[in-house]
Amino acid sequence: MKHKIIYKALGLIICIIFAIPAHAVGIKENSIITDSTIKLGDIFYGLKTNEDRILGTAPKPGDEMILSARTLLRVATAMGLDWRPSSTADQVRITRKATIIRKEQVKEEIKEALETSDIYGDYDLKIPMHYQDVILPYDQPAEIDITDLKVDTDHKNFTATIAAPSAENPIQHFTIKGVLQPVIEVPVLRENMARGNIIKEKDIDLVKVPEHEFTRNTIGSVNELIGMSPRRLIAAGKPIQLTELIAPLIISRGELLTIQLQEGSLSLSTQVKALENGSKGDVIRVVNISSNQSLQAQVIGEKQVAVISN
Repeated sequence: MKHKIIYKALGLIICIIFAIPAHAVGIKENSIITDSTIKLGDIFYGLKTNEDRILGTAPKPGDEMILSARTLLRVATAMGLDWRPSSTADQVRITRKATIIRKEQVKEEIKEALETSDIYGDYDLKIPMHYQDVILPYDQPAEIDITDLKVDTDHKNFTATIAAPSAENPIQHFTIKGVLQPVIEVPVLRENMARGNIIKEKDIDLVKVPEHEFTRNTIGSVNELIGMSPRRLIAAGKPIQLTELIAPLIISRGELLTIQLQEGSLSLSTQVKALENGSKGDVIRVVNISSNQSLQAQVIGEKQVAVISN
């Protein structure tokens, strides 16, 4: 008992020396709440009483409210609290905790529903901007049920009726109308590439783009890119047009090459010497080193050609 009294006395002495109140009241600059009302204890700490005193209505789930220094002073004065703002910058940000279902999650759920509805093809879903994230009370799961789905394949649009978090508990119930946008996979560069470089397989990624953006001039396969060179700087991640590429010289006259001959299941290779310079896809003359026989071959890669004819 004596020890407790001594410790308490020491605490009071320290508070007096450093001019710190024994029960200092301060503001909670960032307060996250779950209830539908704002209480005094949501704003101030160090209260002796009235922590559960209701001050007003809380923001909607997922929303926030900022109480300025002036408002905080009014509350403190009305409640008889020993607190004053240190500057006009003092404020309390009150955020009401919520379960948020992002629009991307909703989109993925609709995509899965389309797959089970035998809607064939590769599609992206275009949902108008005014459809926002789904906000639910914090104690609800981030789930949705698609209770109805109608698809017009001729006009490429859909209508989905959604209940969140479930059809049995439709706290949010709404309908989304959007567009089915056919997509096609195309090769793109992983990083920006300048003129003079030769594109290799490691430089390439595959992305999906809207089908209507794919033109006759768009590069559609990885093989069309490998071995080519940018005519000028090509930006990463964007579909590449044929006019943006040139075929660099990858074979020089006099260079020793490997030639491939494919005949059914039989595959042969031997060394030849180039009689001409060549870019990928060019047909050049080569000579077999062993037989000294001249033949035509197509350039298929660096130091590689394929037989065209004898």
